[in-house]
Amino acid sequence: MRLYKKVSLITGAGSGIGRATAECFAREGATVVAVDVNADAAQTTQEVIETAGGKCLGLGVDVSDEEQVMGAIAATVQNFGRLDILFNNAGISMLKPITETTEDDLDKLLGVNLKGVFFGCKHAITQMLTQDGGIIINIASELSLVGQPLYSGYCATKGGVLALTRALSTEWAAQNIRVNAICPGPIDTPMIHTEFNLGHDPAAEEKATIATIPAGRLGKPSDIARVALFLATSDADFVHGAAIVADGGKTII
Repeated sequence: MRLYKKVSLITGAGSGIGRATAECFAREGATVVAVDVNADAAQTTQEVIETAGGKCLGLGVDVSDEEQVMGAIAATVQNFGRLDILFNNAGISMLKPITETTEDDLDKLLGVNLKGVFFGCKHAITQMLTQDGGIIINIASELSLVGQPLYSGYCATKGGVLALTRALSTEWAAQNIRVNAICPGPIDTPMIHTEFNLGHDPAAEEKATIATIPAGRLGKPSDIARVALFLATSDADFVHGAAIVADGGKTII
């Protein structure tokens, strides 16, 4: 019960890392507001957590829309009185050479991956300043640290998340607001399987990806959820502006 009586808001909580983290936080005693662009998926996360005895509110939210992000945070405070932890997890990917990436493509990536995080941080900090502080955890990526062909737009947005995290950590540390990032490697989520399915042989694509990971497997959503849990607890009280890489060793080779 390391998050007993804490109130958390998790974006992209309808599947993958977001759902795993929502379940993890709930098991540790947190009240969870699970938001996802897919309202049905958010509702399913709520049902899973409540069935297990936890407390959760599922909301359909498009994080690229500032008004909707404001509404989610307002609903959190209205229902539960405060916001202790924000986990900015929602994200999308896109595989295209830069020569084929349209302005609309870039706007979609920026909207979810960077603006969504920016809006979440902005309005969470506004709320946390009325309390005794709070914790923000942003999902960046191993591709905020290293390059990879066909991911120029994605790399740019995730690099922005990492830069934003560092800037905010210095700006608000004195107000007892901790801001950190997690940089996952390839994780076994619906998003990565969508990418595998773009190839002629999805199984071969998955095998090739695993071959780049010294740990010899894709990450599990729960692997990232446990890192988020560490950052959300008092164990990480002196951790500010960190970029914790959880990639099975992929970026070291």
